[in-house]
Amino acid sequence: MELFPERLVTDLERLSGASHTYLKQVCGPDAADLRARLRAAVEHGSTAHHDRAIELLSSFDNRRFFQGFAEVAALAATRATGWELTRLSAPGPRLEVRSPSGAPWVLGVLAFLHQTRPGGEQSSAALLRAGLVRVQGKHRFSVLVRRWLPHDFDVDPVRRAIETWLSQVAANRWEGRYAAYEDERISLEFCLTGEKVRKGEPLLAQVLGPYLANRTLEAVEPRIVRELDRHNVSALRDTPVLLACVADQPWALSQGYARDFLYGRPRAMLGAASGETVTLFSPIGSIAVFRDPPYRNVGGLLLIDRRPAQPANVRVRAWLNPWAERPLKPTDIGFQCFAEDKSLTTSISATWGEPLRAMTWQGLPADLELG
Repeated sequence: MELFPERLVTDLERLSGASHTYLKQVCGPDAADLRARLRAAVEHGSTAHHDRAIELLSSFDNRRFFQGFAEVAALAATRATGWELTRLSAPGPRLEVRSPSGAPWVLGVLAFLHQTRPGGEQSSAALLRAGLVRVQGKHRFSVLVRRWLPHDFDVDPVRRAIETWLSQVAANRWEGRYAAYEDERISLEFCLTGEKVRKGEPLLAQVLGPYLANRTLEAVEPRIVRELDRHNVSALRDTPVLLACVADQPWALSQGYARDFLYGRPRAMLGAASGETVTLFSPIGSIAVFRDPPYRNVGGLLLIDRRPAQPANVRVRAWLNPWAERPLKPTDIGFQCFAEDKSLTTSISATWGEPLRAMTWQGLPADLELG
């Protein structure tokens, strides 16, 4: 089997429509370099994954296509530091791999497709600002975007609703400083600043948001938990697992959100002489994935995202589990990772008189070029 054979490329270039599919885009006239790199990544990968990769990357279904891309990217990232795919096993299939030390692991790959195009939420927020600058009234206000905006939303109903609200405020028929606008697609909150507008000044003071980290975590958390629960009832439940979450766009997930989800709230955060931040975790903390006893077989989580401007490149970051039954070391991953610093753990625990885990970011950010 061949990935992206020339006949398929020619047929898809002639096909009208289907331009929203990744397969049609990858087979476009401007994507020859990306096709070559994906072919090389599949050919250089394990023979055990070859046919599955071609099957997924030949699908018009964007979910199946990107699952194929995610598996190719995750296998390339681990292979770069000495991991090796040994076999696929049902159900799933499960990707069974061997770590650089020779130990058996399961690599769980989860693919995530964003609901908006790259930069879509920012351009929609700019459209909102431009529309609300035309609001008529006497009182200045701010807008908080609680739910991200669709790229094709109509700002005029929002503008008319705000003008109605401000007319009620001006007539002293509105109590409080807040109002809201919500439908099945958007959720906005408005707040009076307490100022009356001055000549030449827009009523709109600022637009805050959209804040995407919480929404991203709402999508990521149940899939991670479901994947780990599935692993724990499989025939490979005694084999440690490394998870890879791969997104089609840069992750809108801050380090703080990811840290609290995986490790719980830190005991303290200290500034080291080197300028880095040392994050301390106590043995007993808030509920978190890595702390949960059923998930002590999880060695870590890879966050991988595709670079829209460089579609053959992915960024890789790792979060390692210090409470794992078989913990991984930064050298096992090779990319930038949030991991325990054993020397700091020993010295800080002795100084504070309590057992703590000292975690720091180790290594430098780096992209991985597929192929």
